Amino acid sequence: MIVADTSWIVALRDPDDTHHTDATVINEATASEDVLLHPVTFAECLVAPARLGVLDEAAATLRAAFEIAQFDDDAPIRWALLRAESSLRLPDVVVLDTALHYGARAIATFDDRLTSRARDRGLDVLGSSRR
Repeated sequence: MIVADTSWIVALRDPDDTHHTDATVINEATASEDVLLHPVTFAECLVAPARLGVLDEAAATLRAAFEIAQFDDDAPIRWALLRAESSLRLPDVVVLDTALHYGARAIATFDDRLTSRARDRGLDVLGSSRR
């Protein structure tokens, strides 16, 4: 299982994004794996479509392509601890926590700080330029 960050989803969906080609290659290479979105990531991915008036269509497309994680009552406590330890922004903490909580093998992201913190915790990262 892979947990997707907003940066990867945006790059995948936007041909003008600088990471679009890399995002497409990752998507093709991982087509047989489940990709999980946290509801916070799902919401982040819907901001631009909401501004453009295509929210319903974008939400349906994302729901068809990705599994949406379930929220659990202990998540905010894990997020607080992880944010205090990592200094990541909360949306990135949510991605990292989701990967750890669900036992994902990797995170798909183009965010260097998230990449570093994920690798510190033994996760593979797909998409980052940092090695």
